[in-house]
Amino acid sequence: MFGKLSNILYSFFLVFITAVVAKYFTVQGMSAFYEVLDIPVVTPENHYFSYIWRGLYFLLFLSFCLILESSIDREQLLDAKLLFVCQLFMQILWTFSFFYLEQLFASVIVIILLDVVVALMMHSFFFISKWAFALTVPYLVWLLFATYLNIAILFLNF
Repeated sequence: MFGKLSNILYSFFLVFITAVVAKYFTVQGMSAFYEVLDIPVVTPENHYFSYIWRGLYFLLFLSFCLILESSIDREQLLDAKLLFVCQLFMQILWTFSFFYLEQLFASVIVIILLDVVVALMMHSFFFISKWAFALTVPYLVWLLFATYLNIAILFLNF
């Protein structure tokens, strides 16, 4: 029982901290930077982003709980945990580079690397828990769309 609760709290803590830090950097750059950029016409209205991210963070939380609860060997679990934490860090790095530093080119590089890390994480999850893998599919789809938007914003504002 204690192990299950600690896994839930660990997963929640990692995802929650990521969400809070990413939100901080996003808010810092929204009014001063993002609002003056030329953006692609397919960009959702700003208020939709928070709803989408809440849902994605919830799915990430659930998927990581499933990974932590699975009965796999220690090395496989360590790899999955490392990739999960790495992609969370890269999310923060992306919001920092895009919104806070206002570096469009650097943020494109970061989000492409984030896409790769998430794909590796999903590959790791697939062999541990099919449900954990499935819960991360919307996240990758959203990141690929965000990558397109980031690249388009770079070109529109070059």
